[in-house]
Amino acid sequence: MGVLLVLLGLGVAAIAAPVTAQDYRGLPLQQEAGRVADAQAARSRDIALTNELSALQARVQGDQALGDVAALRVSPAVPVIPLGPYTPPPKIDVSKLATIPDTTLAQSNARVRAAADNRR
Repeated sequence: MGVLLVLLGLGVAAIAAPVTAQDYRGLPLQQEAGRVADAQAARSRDIALTNELSALQARVQGDQALGDVAALRVSPAVPVIPLGPYTPPPKIDVSKLATIPDTTLAQSNARVRAAADNRR
């Protein structure tokens, strides 16, 4: 039974030897490579989203421009004014309007001309 335990111990030691001989410096490098890959994937997603948003914005601006052009083509409805039978304009009684006698107008004109001729 002792020999069996010794052989079993040697077998376990032989199996464990490659595990203990592994280099653990590769683990941080692998983790760093994973972080770099994740960062590149995130950057690629950001670029794809930015491109998609730019395309959507260009499409919206194009649609808006087409709508503006279509709106310019539409002529507004001209209102129709119904015309009834012709009626002449009303007569004005000029006797009720204010009047200025001709002599007063002539005197005012003479004063204006005298003031315009009086240059210093």
